[in-house]
Amino acid sequence: MPAINVVSDANVVLKWFHREGEEEVEPALALFAAHKERSIALSVLDLTAYEIGNALMRGRAGASAEQAATVLEALEEICPAVRPSREELRLASELAERHDLTLYDAAYAAVAQSRTAELVTLDRALLAAELGSRPSELAAAIAAEKEEGS
Repeated sequence: MPAINVVSDANVVLKWFHREGEEEVEPALALFAAHKERSIALSVLDLTAYEIGNALMRGRAGASAEQAATVLEALEEICPAVRPSREELRLASELAERHDLTLYDAAYAAVAQSRTAELVTLDRALLAAELGSRPSELAAAIAAEKEEGS
């Protein structure tokens, strides 16, 4: 059973599918590998698919509708999408107000907090509010924990 529950936001998930011009690709892929090995349990929010699809089609990737749909199908197979509860949406609203975040970014933090999970993100506002960790930080922590267990 995985020792660490992780909620990943869209900007980290994007690295699994698009690497060109992206930062922290290797640590994001290391987290994906740890999920596949079941040493962590990764989940995403239901809104992640929309964010990924938009980033692929409207961002640097310039993906076609067919390419975006293929990625979204793969994401559904890779990682469970969770829908925030009423309580998590209330917490997201509070976090958004307190830290001047968008509601959808705050939703990632709220779900992670309420489900005792680590939030992995590259969002500057979430990181500045200390509501999440960079992929490199979490990947290093997981590697160190693995090393201790050996």
